[in-house]
Amino acid sequence: MIEIDGSYLEGGGQILRTAIALSTITKQSVRILNIRKGREKPGLRPQHFQGITAAAKICGATVQGLEINSLEVDFAPSQIKGGTYTIDTRTAGSVTLILQTLIPIGIFSELPLELIIKGGTAVPFSPTIEYFQHIVCHILKIMGVSIFLDIRRHGFYPKGGGEIFVKIEPSKIRNIILMDRGTLQKIDVVSIASNHLKDAKVAERIVNGFGKIIPDANTKIQYVHALSPGCFIRSHAHFENGKLGADALGKRGKRAEDVGKDAARALKNEIESNALIDSWMVDQIIPYMAVATVKTNAVSKVKIPCLTKHAQTNIWVTKKFLPVEFEIQNNIMTCSNKE
Repeated sequence: MIEIDGSYLEGGGQILRTAIALSTITKQSVRILNIRKGREKPGLRPQHFQGITAAAKICGATVQGLEINSLEVDFAPSQIKGGTYTIDTRTAGSVTLILQTLIPIGIFSELPLELIIKGGTAVPFSPTIEYFQHIVCHILKIMGVSIFLDIRRHGFYPKGGGEIFVKIEPSKIRNIILMDRGTLQKIDVVSIASNHLKDAKVAERIVNGFGKIIPDANTKIQYVHALSPGCFIRSHAHFENGKLGADALGKRGKRAEDVGKDAARALKNEIESNALIDSWMVDQIIPYMAVATVKTNAVSKVKIPCLTKHAQTNIWVTKKFLPVEFEIQNNIMTCSNKE
């Protein structure tokens, strides 16, 4: 059994999500200790609980210690079966963080894996569902992974109530080489707000703020039904050979225009980095690069803007399960088989 210290380095839920996904794929039992020990509310939160519960059902795993606030979990996987599963966090628990656990598993399923996930689609400390749909799924498509994602309803903090449908086809993952992004083609911006904020023209004001920093963007306004008031902006820079994203969430007391400016400044920084993937994608792509390298015996190589603490943590976890090495030189992250 592999033992993982959940308090290592970044010490967050990502250690848990990556460990469960790679445990299932490699069929190696894992014990995760000190789960989120350094967080204000340590241990398993609802989205972690639901993600592990779903993973266990999908692969027939035996699990011990699976309860809210638990600091230790043992997970012994069996065969990945696929099928249709409904996951309800009953909170604003992030649906995208659940996907971080389940999408890698679905790639190696016997049958297509269909997920109906209810919770928060744009909540703090996690990627928005729009970022996941347009950036994460785009990168995975390059790697040969087929994912269909439909946003049925948006959910904001604190009530959540969002719902998505995801279908992951069994796929032959391939290595990825992203080194030359080519010229910038366009920038797309979508400002999304709940109907509660329509009279205040919050979505329009967010776009106006974005335009103060990056004026030449294709913009779209969208108001949606949601249980709680909320808003966010997603922005994407399209290059010939790559796509970068930057989102920003609204919050009570923050001017809508400032939400737009935050996203624009973040996207501008990513563009100026000359990278092929953005800062938020770096840690998320690491397990896929490693699995692809092992499956294809081919090197994966990506130009990144920086190596975040999240990325360092995910490299550490990934190497516990797979015989790979990661090397970062001149902002190029390379994954190769361990000799």
